[in-house]
Amino acid sequence: MCGRFDRHRPVADFIEVVDGLILDEPESAPPSYNIAPSQQALVVCRSESGPVVRALHWGLAPAWVKTPKMARPINARAETIAQKPMFRDAFKVSRCLVLCDGYYEWQLRPDGSKQPYRLALEGGTPFVMAGLWARNTRFTVEPLNTFCIVTTQASSRCKDIHPRMPVILDREHHQQWLDESSQSSGTIVAMLRPYEKELSVTPVSRIVNSPANNGPQCIAPLQAQS
Repeated sequence: MCGRFDRHRPVADFIEVVDGLILDEPESAPPSYNIAPSQQALVVCRSESGPVVRALHWGLAPAWVKTPKMARPINARAETIAQKPMFRDAFKVSRCLVLCDGYYEWQLRPDGSKQPYRLALEGGTPFVMAGLWARNTRFTVEPLNTFCIVTTQASSRCKDIHPRMPVILDREHHQQWLDESSQSSGTIVAMLRPYEKELSVTPVSRIVNSPANNGPQCIAPLQAQS
């Protein structure tokens, strides 16, 4: 699963990552080194004028959900995304790209403790994760816009840390993932594979365990911290 990630770079840096990205509004969610479920994060959605950045809450609440007490999933499994009622409508018509600098996973140790790791592209290049988004107007005065992250089996590089990982989309798949006219579920699902290119896998401090901690120390390599 993916239960925490960071996006600390300015949104403008993602112009080099997402083709045609439109930045016509002030940054609507502040940079964060420790984005947690229920918090806002920046995603890219399709619009008539092109891919546009929006701030959405992490934890999917589909349009048909009638109560805020219903659990809001933060992840959707790629293997069942087209069939599960919670995700299938968003999979058809409201896919998104989640802006990201790195994500965290916790490795279970033999003594029962969990060591957090930060995983990122080699060289520190920002990237996007595959996501789904939804708008719900049933239980809040203002429309509630939410998203979740699509996950898949971990790559050979990551499987010793955790058995699953977020889907990191190659640049050539960004537009097709956003395009709601791409209705062939087989073609779309085929994009949702493990990322087999090189990733940096870095142990970090357990301070990242608490969403209250949000600063450069969250991503600092463990051995570099005093």
